[in-house]
Parts: sequence; structure tokens; C-alpha cells
Amino acid sequence: MADSNLFWQTRGLTQLREDHLTYFLASTLECDAAFRESYQNRVLPSIAAAGVAPRIVRVETQTPFGDCRPDLLLTLDDGRRVACEHKLEAPETLHESDSGEVQGQLERYLELDIDGVAYFRPHLVTLSQDILQHPRYMRPASQPHFLWRDLYASLSRGEHIITQWLCDGFRRLGFTPAAPHVGPLSPDDTEEVKENQRNFGKLWHSTRVLASRDWEMNAGRRCELYLRPQKPTELYWQVYISPLLQMGSLLRFRCHTTEAQTEKVLGILGRAAAELPCRPELTTGRLQDGRSFVDVIVSLYSLLLGAERPEEQERRLFAQVAPLLEALSNAADH
Repeated sequence: MADSNLFWQTRGLTQLREDHLTYFLASTLECDAAFRESYQNRVLPSIAAAGVAPRIVRVETQTPFGDCRPDLLLTLDDGRRVACEHKLEAPETLHESDSGEVQGQLERYLELDIDGVAYFRPHLVTLSQDILQHPRYMRPASQPHFLWRDLYASLSRGEHIITQWLCDGFRRLGFTPAAPHVGPLSPDDTEEVKENQRNFGKLWHSTRVLASRDWEMNAGRRCELYLRPQKPTELYWQVYISPLLQMGSLLRFRCHTTEAQTEKVLGILGRAAAELPCRPELTTGRLQDGRSFVDVIVSLYSLLLGAERPEEQERRLFAQVAPLLEALSNAADH
């Protein structure tokens, strides 16, 4: 069945992914009053007057300010203007002036004749104190900048079809909160996150029992599985399962194969994926060393939503992963 999500359909038609996301977000702000109100309450409270967040009355994209073009320019009901810079994986763009001075985008935007600057990224990055302490720089109280996942709850409250497309796109991209009742799984630089990973690793028990029939299990990180077939096959040589993709928001099932077998493995996993409880995305690619792989990726947030007890979390993970392993094992036997 064809994908009815226009955001996802058109995303694959352009290399300008940041602009593509910006245009859909701007359209959602224009079309969906419920999303716009929630967005205002989430993004604009730092410039609220008398505790009331200002209302957005105009949304523009790529508005020129000399040689600066912020992704989104929001005009508020009190006349103030807020620029929003949107990034996916790209670093902040640097600009060198005629005098040789190098400035980042945020520094330059904070010098414009506007009243606020907000910055959105998939993951946290370090920003200078000059930016963080600037009176016109807007950010959440506990973060150096906004994360795309900060908008997920607002998108979930939206009512327009464009909002539904974008919300589904956020799930597929992993721009979601930490999986319910699991907690943050990345980055693993604190004991709390390491403990979350250890606890998540216990949820693979049923999957390990099943896999032990046909696969050898190798040591991985605390919450990951590395599986190699007990009987050598030309189809594949390893399966890697990890909940750490996109900072712990996507579950990845990766089958390492060869270039010659990629299409066959894609078909095997595609047929199995069509019957899974939570719809995944399938992609193919190559590692830097040239080895080929097929990925089956699903939102961990969606997969575990409502699963409060570890037993139910384990059951859902098993139901999502076991059919893929069995499909590979059955194909190798024929």
C-alpha cells in the first residue's frame, strides 16, 4: 500500500532536508490552531508578557536580512519578531566577513534587528556562553537549545492533516521523547543512563531464548545484541539489534549482508516487516569499509507506548524482532 504521508513521500525527493522540514513546520503553524497554541506555549514563554506567551500572527520562511536568511521568522501579535534556525545533522554554518572575522549563524542572527532567536537540533550541542547569556537568545530552562523532540507533544495535539503527517514523520525520524518507562538511553556518560541501558538489556530475554536456536550471541553494549548464524550462509553474516539509534529513540535491526544479496535480504525482511505490530522503515546502505546492510527501523517511543510493566515491554520487543530473525533463519535453510 502506498504511503499516504505527504511529508515522508516528498522528503525522499530532495537533498535539502532542513528546508523541507522547515516548510512543513511553517505550514503546520499556519494551518493548525491547536498546534500553534501549543508551540507558542512551549517555545515563546521566555519572552512572555505578564506570564502570557505572545501569539504568532505571521510565519515566514527564508526571510532575507542582508546575507542572513533565518529558516523561520515568526511575527508576534505585539509586533516583535523571532527567528528560528533549524538543523538536522549539519553543523552551524560559519561566515567569514571581508575583514576576516568568522562568525556562526547564531552570533549573526543575534545581531539582527529582531527580538529573539531560537535554535532547534536533533541532539544537544555545546554553545558559547556569549550566546547562552545573550538577552535575545531563547531556550528551554534546562537545555542550551531546543530539540526537535520538544515539539512532539505539540504535534500530537494537532488536528490538521499536515500536523498528522509531520507528527508521523517525527516518529519515523526518532524526534520523540525517551521511551515511556525506560528512560534516556543515550548518551551513556552518566550512571543513570548506564543503569537504564542495563535494565533495557534485560528486556531481550525472550529474544535471546529464541535466537539461541539458530544464532550465536556475541557481547555488545549493555542493551544491544550481536548475532551470528550458527550455520554459515551466503545471505548474511551478522545481525545487530540496538535501541540507541538517534540518541536512544529508534530501534534498529541491522542485517549485514553482501552487495549481491542485498535485494534478496531486503525482500525477506520486507515481507516479515509488513506483519509486525509497529510499522518500520526499511533502508539499505554500505558501511565505510564497503560492507552492505539492510536496516529495519522503528520508533522506540511508539513501540513501547503504554507498556508500563517490564513483562509487556519484553513482549513487545520480542513481537517486533522475533519475526525478522525467524524470516532470516527460514530463508537460510532453503
